[in-house]
Amino acid sequence: MSESAPRFGLIDGNTFYVSCERVFDPKLRGVPTVVLGNGDGCCIALSPEAKALGLKIGTPIFQVPDAIRKQVQVRSANFALYGDLSARIVTILRDLFPRVEVYSIDENFVDVEGLKDPIAATLEARERILQWVGIPCCVGLGSTRTLAKAGNKLAKVQSKRAVQAGRLAVFQATPANINQLPVEDVWGVGRRYAARLAQEGVETAADLAALPAESLRARYGVVLARTQQELRGVSCGDLELEVPDREQIVVSRTFGRDVADPCDALATFATVACEKLRQRGLAVAAVWVWLDGNAHKGDGFHVSRAVPLPLPTRDTRDVLRAVRWLATSIMRPGQKFKRGGVGLADLVRGERRQADMFSLPDPRRERGMEVLDRINAKFGRGTVGIGSAGWRVGGARPDERRWGSRDAQWRPMLKTLSPAYTTKWSELLRVR
Repeated sequence: MSESAPRFGLIDGNTFYVSCERVFDPKLRGVPTVVLGNGDGCCIALSPEAKALGLKIGTPIFQVPDAIRKQVQVRSANFALYGDLSARIVTILRDLFPRVEVYSIDENFVDVEGLKDPIAATLEARERILQWVGIPCCVGLGSTRTLAKAGNKLAKVQSKRAVQAGRLAVFQATPANINQLPVEDVWGVGRRYAARLAQEGVETAADLAALPAESLRARYGVVLARTQQELRGVSCGDLELEVPDREQIVVSRTFGRDVADPCDALATFATVACEKLRQRGLAVAAVWVWLDGNAHKGDGFHVSRAVPLPLPTRDTRDVLRAVRWLATSIMRPGQKFKRGGVGLADLVRGERRQADMFSLPDPRRERGMEVLDRINAKFGRGTVGIGSAGWRVGGARPDERRWGSRDAQWRPMLKTLSPAYTTKWSELLRVR
């Protein structure tokens, strides 16, 4: 295939979380903006203006100097909003391209093979997304998925992520023009490989592509060898259109305050995890729970315990019993906890469960769970739930129904959460 005929495109929303906030809050545009995760603990997204102030991803907000903090607008992560805008982008792309792979919340691979003008097609997609959703994007094109990823990185550099970048927001990467891409920015390299490669004088993607293939495979393994082949224009994989089954589902949070009894919190996490489990048509065969002390106060307590279930289940009640038993076995008199989580492991497809001689899945109980999910899908998560779960302390507000009432000690402290602009009738913007 010629270099002028790319097969893949990667369309990526620029600083996606921040861009989502800016769609509905124009005063954030051009202003240093930070999105916090982990219970308003750490920076998980930064606008270019915030990066220019020296902020880094993962920095705890309390460590940001006051002089910089006063210049920054802070928002709590609003994943419901980000997920909804991401789904709207995917809808646009599926209308324009024959195949779309949803790679992450802000990245989508598209099939451009056979299109008369792939650059024009991806530019049209970018303009539609910008006009219909409000998210600026950059586009990478390439004959392989790795080259498309590289093109996206170079498009961001070329366009400086400007909203009205136009043609500069699209870059077609080929083996001949990737010499400006640092090797640590190559998809699949990572920091450890980048450090080892730097010791060998490999600084750019072009340097990596030029290494002897057999020697590279012997020293670094098959994964990096495939990356090298893709940088050379040899495709080693196609779009993944089917989302693979999860191997595990995890729900965890940092508590708003130190708590001595985290059972309600863990029950709520278990309920959310089971809802996700049923949405994917899976059943769980093992459950684990972990609890952490407050490391900021010098409490390094950490315990994690797991238990297998007698039969793979979709029933929240079965999981809740296991979670409460595990939590009780972990708790200690006088010990307080700052973080906890629930994990569902050994997941299998619901229709492929193997029963033993003495027990079978109860169809009536599972139909009851399906009814519960449908009610919550229609009227809002937390409308109904299991009486023994933490949801029973919920209030009228949507965030309270999910995370407990305002006076719940463990409830995450989201002080700067933006409204549910697109998913709650009561929080739609009003134009006056």
